[in-house]
Amino acid sequence: MKAWEKIRNFWLATAFVSSCFVLLKLTLTPAQKLPSPSYTFPASIPLSRWQFVQATPIGLQKRYTPSLATSLDNLTIAGQTYHYLRNGQPLNVEMRYFREYSSVDNILRESTIRLDRINFTSTRSSVGAHAIYQRSNRLYITACIPPTKETTLTDGELRGAQNRPDVLSRRALPWFLGQAPLRDIRCLWTRISMSIDATSPARTAQELEQVWIEWVQWWQNNYPPEP
Repeated sequence: MKAWEKIRNFWLATAFVSSCFVLLKLTLTPAQKLPSPSYTFPASIPLSRWQFVQATPIGLQKRYTPSLATSLDNLTIAGQTYHYLRNGQPLNVEMRYFREYSSVDNILRESTIRLDRINFTSTRSSVGAHAIYQRSNRLYITACIPPTKETTLTDGELRGAQNRPDVLSRRALPWFLGQAPLRDIRCLWTRISMSIDATSPARTAQELEQVWIEWVQWWQNNYPPEP
């Protein structure tokens, strides 16, 4: 038997066994009903060189003033805004917990009342991909923090990380037993902003990225438990 035929037979056998595994799982495991997720954000989060001021819940418009709620509010399981101060400079952090999301581009559009498109620049840091943009003399940095650690900007990036062999191998048994979905596509959407220093916009961008990296690293170690 030729070498290519051996390789072909191996992959055919692998595909057959995998298909049988999935069919067995679907046959023996009842339809899974995921629990409704809930989460309470920490009252405060430490941030070096910044003084914590207060935290306020967000995403409650759909409950108290539905007429003012955006489509983003309707997708929000839980949300919190954190406020910090340093040398008179305020720093705002907006966080929303989603079971799943489409892309940062769509989230930014849905965060505006008129569904305005927000143009941003995609870039990367040591903690993953993020978007950065300027609006009303403020500089913003945003991305999704997924359970797989590295921040993402698109649904494709998030789902691609879920397809890594190390991730799938950890989730295969709980999925087979009907205890969890095969892919965990939750998202902690985060947007951090601060006023632009007119004398040194580059310094503002540098300080904002430093805050971003520290913030993401904290959540990588304190991610909400899976429901």
